[in-house]
Amino acid sequence: MIKYIVPLISIFLISCATSKDENFTYVGGKIIHPKGEFVIIYDNKSEVVDSIKLNIDNTFLGKLTDIKTGLYYFKHGPETQYLYLEPQDSLLFRLNTWGFDESLVFSGSNAEENNALIENFLINEKQIKDFYKYNKLSPDDFLKTIDSLKKDKDKYLENFKTRTVDFSDNYLDILKVALYYPLYSKLETYAINNRLKEQPDSINENKFISHRDNIRINGDSLMFFPPYGKYVYNNIYYDVYAKNIKDDSDDFTLSVLETVNNKIESKSLKNKLLKETIIRHFYSKKSCNLNKKAYDLFSKFSSSDSDKAKITKLLADVKHIPKNKHLPSFNLHTPQGSIENINNIIRGNSSVIYFRNKDYSSDKWVASRMNYLIEKNPEINFLVINFNHNNKKYIKNLNIQHQFYLDEKSDAHNFLSSKYPRTILVNKKGIVVNSFCALSSKKIEKQITELH
Repeated sequence: MIKYIVPLISIFLISCATSKDENFTYVGGKIIHPKGEFVIIYDNKSEVVDSIKLNIDNTFLGKLTDIKTGLYYFKHGPETQYLYLEPQDSLLFRLNTWGFDESLVFSGSNAEENNALIENFLINEKQIKDFYKYNKLSPDDFLKTIDSLKKDKDKYLENFKTRTVDFSDNYLDILKVALYYPLYSKLETYAINNRLKEQPDSINENKFISHRDNIRINGDSLMFFPPYGKYVYNNIYYDVYAKNIKDDSDDFTLSVLETVNNKIESKSLKNKLLKETIIRHFYSKKSCNLNKKAYDLFSKFSSSDSDKAKITKLLADVKHIPKNKHLPSFNLHTPQGSIENINNIIRGNSSVIYFRNKDYSSDKWVASRMNYLIEKNPEINFLVINFNHNNKKYIKNLNIQHQFYLDEKSDAHNFLSSKYPRTILVNKKGIVVNSFCALSSKKIEKQITELH
């Protein structure tokens, strides 16, 4: 790594020396086997802070202005990782995209802090796999395992404090989240799963939530950080499952909305969770109906007019294509370059039509999911229809014969006003069997099989 770092450090030192009094922060490094031309840095609201172009030798250097202390994240190609930055930092990192997370190494200011975050990311990834077997343990043995893991993390934290000369309280809070919140999520998940058993074990659930006295769930600036965001969801859903409400019922959705409203004080975080709850539960249902009571409760609790407008559009999109009716007519661009009517393309064939918004799914995921469904259902006609961004850019590793796109004039936009992706199932007669479902849902796999 030295041969790449030394020249870059020299650049940083020269740059910083000429602007001591200016509030610039430098981020640079080198990408081995790059997957794109840019390294893009985002803040905790997913807004772009800087888009840094790689040089011909795959090094890069960005100069950020007036940043705030805290956690950021960067993207290169399809991959994402996290950065802790403070004003006037000069932070370097190097990675190899063939082993993105495993190869990521930081140098420069706050290098110790960032290396600790990536190290704990890798530890947590390994422990996720270990928990497949831990979850089969008895309650007492599970608690002993968690206690042992927590002691390891306690030692890690003390070692970090000893070897790191200077770190902020702000960073220490983030490191504690990275260390402990994944364990808290596993504790509450274990208790939830115990409740879902037909004959649940008799356990003292208080032992599984005793950590709640020392945690916070109103930190909206950290919701984008997986250890924190996942725990907040676990915390809320644990309280709902504790009421013994069936999770496939409308009452379950109502209870989640009420719990979010009662527990979350931050307006921005509350609005975010309310919107995500109603959308997540809508997509997870077998039917294509939006729960009217849930919609009314969401509207009552949310203070975001833009969120309400978006969900209102979603409701209108649902109503636009009724179940058991013919699919509305619209034109689309075919892989061959012609413009055709959807009814001509699906005529006489049972079809799965996925309207894809690139903002919500990666090429890799869509290709993997579609190839799985196509292989499982060779007699079904599968269409992936892009309706935003780079419509002519086709997905690699997915047969181009399945890929279409809409232009701005297509009537299909009448039922895509919310911009949310939607999957529509149509039988051989052109009748809609399910007008709005999620491609990711396992519940629709049976419905697709029944289209034969």
